[in-house]
Amino acid sequence: MIKVSVPATSANLGPGFDSLGIALNLFNIFYFYDKDKDTPPRGLKILSQNSLVHRAANLVAAEAGLKAPQWQVAIDSQIPRSRGLGSSASLTVAGLVAANYYLAAGFAEEKLISLASRLEGHPDNAAPALVGGLVISISTSEGVKYLKTMPGSPVQAIVAVPDFELPTVQSRQVLPRQVSYKDAVQNTGRTALFVSAMILGDYDKLRYAMEDVLHQPYRFELVPGIQEVMAAALEAGALGSCLSGAGPSILAFANKQAETVSRKMVEAWEKAGIKAKTYILDINNQGAQLTIL
Repeated sequence: MIKVSVPATSANLGPGFDSLGIALNLFNIFYFYDKDKDTPPRGLKILSQNSLVHRAANLVAAEAGLKAPQWQVAIDSQIPRSRGLGSSASLTVAGLVAANYYLAAGFAEEKLISLASRLEGHPDNAAPALVGGLVISISTSEGVKYLKTMPGSPVQAIVAVPDFELPTVQSRQVLPRQVSYKDAVQNTGRTALFVSAMILGDYDKLRYAMEDVLHQPYRFELVPGIQEVMAAALEAGALGSCLSGAGPSILAFANKQAETVSRKMVEAWEKAGIKAKTYILDINNQGAQLTIL
């Protein structure tokens, strides 16, 4: 039996639309097994043969020219679904990692990220889910190219997760087909500032670096109370705040007042009539981990 743990991820991080992502210490855990020989832990959901996990595994097999593995997959799901925390990317990455090992395909991480991007449409969640850390990734004619780094000094992520789902497809439908030159320039500068601030540990810049005009303003209408929650996080001492991925969860960074920030984010959402749960998480540096049981 093969066990694969995949971390949650938060994409975009404000200005880095479809190109920035960070891995967090919250996990979906997958068990790949032969139903005639192995028994997974009790109480877990068994995924259908058409799940993203199986489709990812089948893609590895097709790319390697090998027969797709015939296995059952059980999931211990800890990452909230359709909340902007990379739940679907965790399924994709788990299937790729397990099949790459099981079939001895020998694909490098860059190849696996490119395959994940083919299924996901973009690499911003899949890349950090696979390799951990803060990842900058781009799509090229030769596949996905990426760089991984880690924050220059300890910082925690506070994720406020509301009690409603927001499918990525719906969140993308509200985005414009074209943006202004001015808006593109604003996000380009803030993306560069964000990455530099994280690497150098100069976190006082995050408040400005995490501002965005390319996607968040268009998504505000889909997430009641989002602006109030983000403002509450900053007022409580957060270093910066943004929509986590396509939403509806909200991400904030803090290095001293995480508990206070967490409480104030929940209170702000309560004022908007929404219940929310918060997670205070460290940045994950390991990415997906495979264990033979």
